[in-house]
Amino acid sequence: MSYRDLFKFTEVMRSLGYHQQISMDSFHSPNFSLVSEILFWLAMRFEPDTNLPQEIETSEQRVYFIRSIVEFFVLKTNVKLNVKKLYQADRNAVGELLKITELLNDALNTKQTYEDEGFTKLEINLTYKANELKTTRELASKITQKGAALFRSLEEESELRPIRDSRVNAALDINEVEQSLKTLIQKTKKETEHTTDLIKNISATEANLDAKIAKRREDLERNSKRLQTLKQVRPAFLEEFEDLESELRNLYQEYITRQRCISYLEHQQEQVAQAELIHIQEQQEMAKKIIENNKQDDDLKLLEEVNNEPYNNQFIENTPDISIKGRVSSAATSRNRGMFGRLSDSETDSDLMLDDEEDSNLMASDGELSTSRAEKLGSIHSDSVDSDN
Repeated sequence: MSYRDLFKFTEVMRSLGYHQQISMDSFHSPNFSLVSEILFWLAMRFEPDTNLPQEIETSEQRVYFIRSIVEFFVLKTNVKLNVKKLYQADRNAVGELLKITELLNDALNTKQTYEDEGFTKLEINLTYKANELKTTRELASKITQKGAALFRSLEEESELRPIRDSRVNAALDINEVEQSLKTLIQKTKKETEHTTDLIKNISATEANLDAKIAKRREDLERNSKRLQTLKQVRPAFLEEFEDLESELRNLYQEYITRQRCISYLEHQQEQVAQAELIHIQEQQEMAKKIIENNKQDDDLKLLEEVNNEPYNNQFIENTPDISIKGRVSSAATSRNRGMFGRLSDSETDSDLMLDDEEDSNLMASDGELSTSRAEKLGSIHSDSVDSDN
């Protein structure tokens, strides 16, 4: 045991609040009374109601005390202590005592750390903790069940403790120990025989597996040779199949090319038809405008001729309405012919795809309009002559 461990032990005992000042020279020689007092005080810190023997006058009492203390710490703290070193009660015992004092000191420091962190000021986010509500309830129910089971166990501890102590302190019967050892020996022999049998079976199984592996390897080699032979042999229909495949590939390429050409030509045809339709509509609109302009020009010329005739009175009185109508219709016919003649000279036949029926209907309607206008002009002129007379 080093000087540092002695100093550490004395400081830890002082921090734990031991009522007596421990000197570093106290363990230079065996001091069983001090060691027993420290062990008893540490046991009381873990469980104040513990019932441990305190008589250490004889060697039997000392041995019983050390055994009781060791069993107590094993059960309560799960810390194993060396009985021999504790019984020596010198520097070697300080190392065993440090195991218990460090455990108590760590618990005390952890408690102070939690108090310093200030858990009372911690703000709990209820929204975040809502997802853990189910887990919290399950843990709470488990804690309740474990607490009830622990309470029942503690109630039974008062009854079981004397029985346990009596069993621990009871002297061992040599006959029972011998019988137990014989039983264990027989059981160990049976297990050894069973293990030997398994080893023998493993050897037989290994031999069988080796035989199976060798057989599988032979099958694999034979099948590999057969595969290589089949790869080298060409079927009789393979050449014909390759020729047909190449021919089919060429036909497919030709089919794709023709389909593309047909699609392109159809698209071009649609564009040409649409352009021709637009051109025909434009020519029809132009023809209608020219006809309307010619109608207006002919009406103006007809009015000028009627107003400029020197003998308009006699002509109007002696000339019947039929002559006027015929004149007007002939003028309209000649006008239409001249107009369509100009169109035929300026434009191609393909651009003017007008039907004959439309031409005749248009000319008849123009003649009727011209005749009706001439009759109205004649009647107006006659009214003016009568008013002059």
